[in-house]
Amino acid sequence: MATATRATRGARGRRRGSRRSARAGGAAVPPVPGPRVSASVLPPEWREFVGRWLGAAACAVGDAARGDWEVELSAGLQRRWRRQRVRLVFDPLRATLPRGSWFTAPASSGGRKILETAIEEPLVTRRTALAHVPGAGDEGFAAVCRVRGLRWGPARLGPVRYERRVSFHAVATRWGGLPWQEPWVLLLGPEGECLEWANEQDLPEVRVRDGLYQIAEDAGAERRAQWMAAARGHLDRLMGEREREWERAVNRLRDDELSRLGAFFSARIEEEEDRQRRRTSNGDDPDLEGGDGVSLKLEWERRAAEVRQRWALRTEVRLWGVTEWSWPVADLEQEVRAGAVHVRLAAGVDVARGRPALPACPACGSPAEMLLRVKGTVACPRCAGAAGAPTI
Repeated sequence: MATATRATRGARGRRRGSRRSARAGGAAVPPVPGPRVSASVLPPEWREFVGRWLGAAACAVGDAARGDWEVELSAGLQRRWRRQRVRLVFDPLRATLPRGSWFTAPASSGGRKILETAIEEPLVTRRTALAHVPGAGDEGFAAVCRVRGLRWGPARLGPVRYERRVSFHAVATRWGGLPWQEPWVLLLGPEGECLEWANEQDLPEVRVRDGLYQIAEDAGAERRAQWMAAARGHLDRLMGEREREWERAVNRLRDDELSRLGAFFSARIEEEEDRQRRRTSNGDDPDLEGGDGVSLKLEWERRAAEVRQRWALRTEVRLWGVTEWSWPVADLEQEVRAGAVHVRLAAGVDVARGRPALPACPACGSPAEMLLRVKGTVACPRCAGAAGAPTI
């Protein structure tokens, strides 16, 4: 008995000693510093966007304490949001907000209200594309068109003029299968012809400033309607091409899911048919869990239809901005020579990028990426092949 008591006291002492040593050792170990979390800062472009949009919506914006904005809403926004004034808070580190104020960030409730209202009507801006210096390189058409058996003469750039163009900014959302979202910008010429498009938010490689340079007259409602109709047709064609690419991308994933579903139900149906064959005429075996063969086939068709519906592509195009441009252009002339053959070619130059367009083939008039000498004249490879003439 005494031995057991001494053993128990010894164990208690060892436990107390271990706790004291653990406390002493823990105090000696320095704490491990955790990762430093940087303060969230809203991008300055967001505050500028909110200010421009409130000004365009006829709202009165005033400064408030701590960098906030006190906004007197316009009549339309008062009816929409059922309030006359609102205080916008842009500080992401603010612990508490004043009564009735909105924390204004792109993902906040106030930011979503502003974004949803702003994108209901496209934002219309007017810009001027600044000219690139030089307007075209010394090589002229040689930068974009190759020649065989010919040589280029000196290039002559005409005076720079400004023409009206319009760009449409849209977001294409793909539903079904793997959802995806893509920004697109489409640039149209004065007559609604499609000049270029880009899978970006804005036109690349262009320096801009606000306002229309050397264009004072208004485009007019009829011309704007023509641009809108042309942009709708170009976007439909562009989205049709993208949908075919998306369809090829998701076909394999959809077929794999249908194959797995078909293998599962085929095994279940074979199992049910085997039980049906083994079942005696007077047997009372319970039905297969999940139903007989007919119900399994119906369920298979229903599940397959759900899979096809889930992978079906649905595209939504939302136009969020329209930009009217004053675009610098010029005419470029250059001779192509081979012995006594001198042919003068002319085409336009995109002075905003310093990039000449492809010269037209003298025979067919189509843009030519290569020119050849054919029977004392110059033609593109297609025209040279159709003529059957030897080329040098």
